[in-house]
Amino acid sequence: MPVLHSLKVKFVAALVLLVSLVIGLSTWWTLEVHRGHMLHATEDKVRALTEAIDRGIHVAMREGRSQDVQRILEGVGRDPDIEKIIIFDTHGKILRASQPDLVGRVLDRDRLSRYLDQPDFAVTGLHENGRLVQSVVKKIRNRPECFACHGTGEAVNGILHVDMSFRKTQEQIREMEGTALWTMLLTAAVLAAGGTILMVRLVERPVGSLMRAMAKVEGGDLETRAHLGRRDELGQLAQSFNAMVDRLKAARAEIEVFHQQRLARAERLATLGELAASLAHEVKNPLAGIAGAIQVMADELPETDPRKEIMGEILDQVHRLDKTVRDLLAFARPGKPDIGPCDIHQVLDRVLILLAENPAAKQVRVVRAYQAGIPSLDADSKQLGQVFLNLLLNAIQAMPTGGQITLKTTLREMDGTDGNTSMARDRVVEVALTDTGPGIPPHLLQDIFNPFFTTKHRGTGLGLSVSRRIVEDHGGWIDAESRPGQGATFRVCLPVETLTRQTGEPLP
Repeated sequence: MPVLHSLKVKFVAALVLLVSLVIGLSTWWTLEVHRGHMLHATEDKVRALTEAIDRGIHVAMREGRSQDVQRILEGVGRDPDIEKIIIFDTHGKILRASQPDLVGRVLDRDRLSRYLDQPDFAVTGLHENGRLVQSVVKKIRNRPECFACHGTGEAVNGILHVDMSFRKTQEQIREMEGTALWTMLLTAAVLAAGGTILMVRLVERPVGSLMRAMAKVEGGDLETRAHLGRRDELGQLAQSFNAMVDRLKAARAEIEVFHQQRLARAERLATLGELAASLAHEVKNPLAGIAGAIQVMADELPETDPRKEIMGEILDQVHRLDKTVRDLLAFARPGKPDIGPCDIHQVLDRVLILLAENPAAKQVRVVRAYQAGIPSLDADSKQLGQVFLNLLLNAIQAMPTGGQITLKTTLREMDGTDGNTSMARDRVVEVALTDTGPGIPPHLLQDIFNPFFTTKHRGTGLGLSVSRRIVEDHGGWIDAESRPGQGATFRVCLPVETLTRQTGEPLP
């Protein structure tokens, strides 16, 4: 199996991607929260530092130690996070600075105006040379204690400006991001390894065992069983597989028995056919001679001669024997079907017209329940007429005192191979013939299609056998069902399409 099609690879990849996505989102959120906290902490630090510088300058100025202001700024400016600290007046001249070389410089008017327009205490963030810098501007108000040195003419004695870098904060953030990335990669690797191990132990091995068992069953070994020893879904699947194999084994045994029965029946029919053909040829010609001789002798006798009646009875018996011989020949050497378009309803109607002249049929009511839209069949209409004539005559003879026969046609959709035939058809036309006679005893129902089986005092027992052979020659099947005292139903099922070989050529 290609690696990309492996269930294990798909499962592990999906697990790693899902967990990586969850960890990535969680890490991103955590980093954002920590980044915000660190930035706020840095802002608080620069605010507090600015306030401390302001108080230190105020104390030094009040005590008359103005020279200490420069020293304070230089000392605080040694902090690596401090970019610069400057104090300038309202005209933009730098009075004090953490970097002495800045003292005496003058700020440009635009920058000075922005400082003057800001409130007494303002904190802003800006980027300089790709670095994040926190800038704090605090106005040093002229307080009453400052009037002695600065007078009362100015409201603002100067402006304190502190720039603090976020370098350490950014380094810490990068360290956190690196740690999070390595954590995510390590977690993904651990999950991939663990997922692979679990997949192999919990899924791949039992599925592989089940697949090997399926391959053996597919090869015809129905003794194979899947033994996973588990109670989870795969264990239930193995149990279902074993149950399916048991049913397949039972079905194959039934099919083998069925085929053995069919082979035995075919052998019996072949033997009976040969015997019947030989017997018919041996009997047919002498019967014809006997019938001719009796007819000549009967013609020579006067009408009043009592022997003439005996001759007529002899001729009736000879004709009956001749019919039996013809039935034997039809059973032994049935003619090939003359396949052509056939309307099943027309076949049934023609048979009913023939039966209308039968005195026994006049006591029987025939009900037609034809389904509309039955398609034309590829069949021999004459042979099918013989089948339905045999079935109708049997039904009429089963109701000597009268009754009802229902002829029902139905177009059926088949969902696979039918139990009565080894040939599968998509669509079949079913003709059901139901009578209201006494029915067929259950112990006789399975023998009615056997050759020479009959319950009548007169008859050869070949009618149903010949009918069955004709129907099977057309690729269909015939069966019967009956309940004592509730009549009998014979069903003839014929395929809509012509019976074909696997090569696609019509069967003869």
